[in-house]
Amino acid sequence: MKDLFTYEEFVNMMQKYGLKHSKRKLVRGENIHTHAAHLNSVILLIDGYISTYTCEAPGNLLTICDPGIFLSYSILEETSLVVTNIVLSETCEIYEYRKEDIEYALTLFPENFGFQYFFLKRIGRHLYYKTLLNGKPHKEKLYYAMKYLGELIGSKDQNGNIVLPKEITLKILIEYSTLSKAAFYRQRICLLEKEILQTNKKHFILREVVPELA
Repeated sequence: MKDLFTYEEFVNMMQKYGLKHSKRKLVRGENIHTHAAHLNSVILLIDGYISTYTCEAPGNLLTICDPGIFLSYSILEETSLVVTNIVLSETCEIYEYRKEDIEYALTLFPENFGFQYFFLKRIGRHLYYKTLLNGKPHKEKLYYAMKYLGELIGSKDQNGNIVLPKEITLKILIEYSTLSKAAFYRQRICLLEKEILQTNKKHFILREVVPELA
């Protein structure tokens, strides 16, 4: 199932229908909606990482997105833009599609209905893990913040440890975990002392454990 209805397949499908996209390169710190080709563009992240904030609370980090996710999919639900997306990588690449073209491709051809499910499922995972994090005990926030980011955008090394992308910095972890700086550094020191957390070439590496048993 993992290889079904991928964003690469979606791009090829749109090309097959002759539905064009605009390609843009962005740099770190840039808002992806600035200089958008159309006000109602649906944006697909192709390369790089994006930090996402809600428009209601622009100072609160919602999640980090990696390639293959739609960054303005709410437009298809006839709602106003609800998030702000800022480039986190040094550079990133996005494809912009017209809302009408996406609606055409995903609603008129039954063989394409699966794209809608998998795209929404991917967006939903980010909200799911953020909700789980909000419910964790304060003393375990940093561990689970790193664990959940690993589930969303990380990888595993040969020992089964979670490896976070280099874009996940101390600042991002503080924002995502919602901890104060003092609490964050206390929990970080604790994880380092127990060898649950380590760094390697600017990457954070997390050993999966049950924190209260560590």
